[in-house]
Amino acid sequence: MNRRLVAGIVASFWVGGAVSSVPRAQAPASVPSAPAVLEQAAVTKYCVTCHNARTRTGGLALDGLDVGTPADHADVWEKVLVKLRTGAMPPAGMPRPDRATYDSLISWLETTIDRAAGPVPDPGRTLLHRLNRAEYANAIHDLLALDVDVATLLPPDDSSYGFDNIADILGVSPALQERYLSAADKISALAVGTPEVAVAGETIYQVPADRTQRGHIDGLPLGTRGGRPSMCPRCVRSAGT
Repeated sequence: MNRRLVAGIVASFWVGGAVSSVPRAQAPASVPSAPAVLEQAAVTKYCVTCHNARTRTGGLALDGLDVGTPADHADVWEKVLVKLRTGAMPPAGMPRPDRATYDSLISWLETTIDRAAGPVPDPGRTLLHRLNRAEYANAIHDLLALDVDVATLLPPDDSSYGFDNIADILGVSPALQERYLSAADKISALAVGTPEVAVAGETIYQVPADRTQRGHIDGLPLGTRGGRPSMCPRCVRSAGT
């Protein structure tokens, strides 16, 4: 198998998805399932006094909207719902509806908006999703039957709330792409057994930094100081003769 082909495959499949270009279906025009006479009267009496096209208190005008079809302007009625749920509107000092009217209006708006949104759900913006390090290692194993220590090849993944596989958290920077390309080059060399791959060194034992190097060590020739017998085979052989 061609190494360049393998490297291209390994470098490309770490991206799990792409931004969808399929246009989103349009929601059908909402139709009220039941008369909203009481709800419309409550909005007219308690809300439109301040929130109308003339005063536009808070930048909001409700006199031109139909409470019977709130899904037609769901973004506006969602703002109204936030104020109603917290009891922030009408403001203090203004006439306020009773609890039953409050609950009826909230229930009507929530139910009608949810019913209209049900057939055409909006999951939000589709993000570019890539594989994290663990998923990448699993994909390498499934594709090439290689167990690769990706911790030595790739940087750690960001996490949020304990999860490291969220598309919004897994960024794709130019530096990260270079790391994945470098990893793909090394993995492809292992997959096809390229003889040109350079021999890599590995540290088996490292002398502690606080170990003294001043005194003579048994087993080494007289006049030598410091070191470690097993790290100097020639000296060990000389000492044994």
